[in-house]
Amino acid sequence: MPFAEFTDDLRVGHDEIDRQHLGLFEAINCLHDALRAGRSRQEQTDILAFLHTYTVEHFQTEEAVMRDSGYPALEAHQELHRTLVQQVNDLEEKYALGTMTLSIMTMHFLKDWLTNHIQAEDQKFAAFRRAK
Repeated sequence: MPFAEFTDDLRVGHDEIDRQHLGLFEAINCLHDALRAGRSRQEQTDILAFLHTYTVEHFQTEEAVMRDSGYPALEAHQELHRTLVQQVNDLEEKYALGTMTLSIMTMHFLKDWLTNHIQAEDQKFAAFRRAK
């Protein structure tokens, strides 16, 4: 069983967003596997950089879909995205500088943030789209 699982209840009903959410879960699982297997710091750095880049790309896609749909809570949603991107930037910087290591707590933070964000915030957008 994967560390972070993309389950049917996390689907928002938009193919591209759901595909990207799955990709984010896969990236978290890849990082978790690298951590548990004791893979090199460089490999972990590369996976973390990919996760960061993919997260930014996903947020851009998601926000564009929300904008095109006339989603009234777009600005608040964007602020949540900005906060996470800053947290991931900080994590990536500290890891690169050697002032922190990846840990199971870090992995739980990433998994829980993504799962909770989809369940609480992205599902609001899904409900908005269904109501339209």
